[in-house]
Amino acid sequence: MNKVHLSEEEIQQYALGKGNLNTIEHIGSCVSCEAKAANYRLIFSEMDELPQPAFDFDVASLVLAQLPQPETTVAGDERWFYLLIFAALASIGIPVYVYRLYFFKMFKGILPEAMYLVVLIILFILVFQGIEIFRKYQKQLNILNYK
Repeated sequence: MNKVHLSEEEIQQYALGKGNLNTIEHIGSCVSCEAKAANYRLIFSEMDELPQPAFDFDVASLVLAQLPQPETTVAGDERWFYLLIFAALASIGIPVYVYRLYFFKMFKGILPEAMYLVVLIILFILVFQGIEIFRKYQKQLNILNYK
């Protein structure tokens, strides 16, 4: 008789026919482990003969009823953010538009169309970066609030 026996998991794998060579050799030489494997084979064969469970009630509705309901919030937070972005852009854009002739005199060698293009590109980049930062912040806040 061996002093070191197999673990329950190894015996179960053997009973299912998935044992490795060392497990098979050990069970062939150990009466105790062979008895455990026979018990597991009997249990597994009986489990295969059990009928499939049939519920006479809707399990999904019972589980969903116990889950916490997510809080519904008004999208006013985002509206204020977009209003703030618009106000910031307007406070920069309106003076630039009003004093555009003076700005163009500062940069005599640059075409006005090129200046408009540069300003437009910078504004788009700033807007999209600001929106991305806000969405990232909202996602992190939602994770913290378990939403």
